[in-house]
Amino acid sequence: GLVPPPFVPDPKRVYAKDLGDVGAFSTVRGVELDAGDTALCDTFASGTVPIPWQEELIETGVFEELNVWGAPGTLPP
Repeated sequence: GLVPPPFVPDPKRVYAKDLGDVGAFSTVRGVELDAGDTALCDTFASGTVPIPWQEELIETGVFEELNVWGAPGTLPP
C-alpha cells in the first residue's frame, strides 16, 4: 500500500481483444436468447456490469448456479 499500482483495472470493463474472446470460455453452443431472457438481462442490469457479460452468465448457466437462495432466515446451501 505504499506505492501506487501501475495499473488499476476498471471493474466496469471486460478486458478482451474481441467480444468473441469472452464467449470462448462458454461450453454451451447454439443457445438463443428470447424476449424473456432479454427482460431478465434488463432487470439484472445495474450499470456496473456490461450487458454482454450478463448475457454470457445466463448463456453458460453460471447465473443459475450462483442464484441459489435458502429458506428465509437461513444461509443458502
